[in-house]
Amino acid sequence: MNATNLLLLAFDNALAHPWESFAGATMDLGAAEAAWQHPAYAHEPHDPGVGKPGTVLWFLHHLELCHRHYTAMLRQRRQETGVPATGAEPDTQPPGELPLSEILAALEAANAALRAEIGMLTADTLDRPFTPNKTTAEFVLGTIRHISWHSGQIATIRRLHGQAHPGS
Repeated sequence: MNATNLLLLAFDNALAHPWESFAGATMDLGAAEAAWQHPAYAHEPHDPGVGKPGTVLWFLHHLELCHRHYTAMLRQRRQETGVPATGAEPDTQPPGELPLSEILAALEAANAALRAEIGMLTADTLDRPFTPNKTTAEFVLGTIRHISWHSGQIATIRRLHGQAHPGS
């Protein structure tokens, strides 16, 4: 298996592994549960275009925004050589505060676009500097960790919601 295929496998597993994945963390998610904000986040400022911090909806909007941004960065870097200029990142706008069904569909589309962009990487592009401090491969690994990190947070918020709202 080549390095690009290994990265795609890790990406797919972070999103849809049967036990430990984004899909597992969001299975049977309902709108009320997705919008619930734990009191620990109550004083966090509203995040325009993304939503109420600490809600599952916020995490979904955040991931969708990041995945579109990562896709744009990978596309941009594919045409560049060497380290890009500081501040040359694409201007990716938040998705807007979409209802659960719409953000899930938007995130699925963003995931597919990001996966396709990762699939275009070659061995020589994986070793190429992506930022002054990381290679393209390290950047892609960071996107995979990001999915896993937020999937764990979503699972925790859902457990806290279940304790705060037994039987729901």
